[in-house]
Amino acid sequence: MKLIKQCKTCEFNFNGICADGSGVYKYGEEIVDDTVECDSWGVNLEYFGELTTQAPRFLREQLASCRIYYNEFEASLEAIGNGEPVEINVFDAIKTVYGISMVDIAVLLDVSFGVVYRAKTKGFAAKRVNQFADALCIPKELLAKTTTLDLDKLRECKEIFGKTSNLDLRLKQMPQWKERLAHEISSMYLRCPINIAKEISRVDKLHWSPNISLDEYTESEKVLINYINRNIKKGKIVNEVEYSLDLACKPHIRVLSYEK
Repeated sequence: MKLIKQCKTCEFNFNGICADGSGVYKYGEEIVDDTVECDSWGVNLEYFGELTTQAPRFLREQLASCRIYYNEFEASLEAIGNGEPVEINVFDAIKTVYGISMVDIAVLLDVSFGVVYRAKTKGFAAKRVNQFADALCIPKELLAKTTTLDLDKLRECKEIFGKTSNLDLRLKQMPQWKERLAHEISSMYLRCPINIAKEISRVDKLHWSPNISLDEYTESEKVLINYINRNIKKGKIVNEVEYSLDLACKPHIRVLSYEK
């Protein structure tokens, strides 16, 4: 996605009149070409909405969870549009390319969710590097640092990973900690049938609103989003869904809704 820093997306464009005056057009001057780029550009509300729903998922979720400021979000978007590398957490990159979550990775490695959570937030323990690299068919150097320019390398790795024997069967395994998570989702958090809870238990983190396409979400994430949409209180519409697992593998769910 390329950042369009032109008059047509600028907050200082008031119905075709420039309200800034420190850039290409003078204050109060008519904007005769709204494709002009300007150093005084600032994002308008409509374009802000477009950026925050169509930008790469890892950037959207960083912004939504307040892990980056908006100016960092914008700078990263501009860099990506220019073909420059932007650092991405390897687990976010794996979800983007492989379509698997931290829960899935913990199941494949036969470790607790906390082990993977710490690897994402604190970095890999030396004793775990080979284990993660071998299981995910990823070069060790990518575990140390991954950028958006490495996604093509990961796509090659995915081809090898996809040939792992009994992969689908292994991803559906329910170790004790995951079984407990599914029962908590079913009985405490969403009050849904256990078969649905088991599918949702594969989700590690998401942020979704109705103007964001479901295309880049995993099948398990779609099950969660669709279940919430179907079971919202009568007369209400879901406006936003946030879901995450903490270090102890406890789910945190926030659903915003509004009256029809």
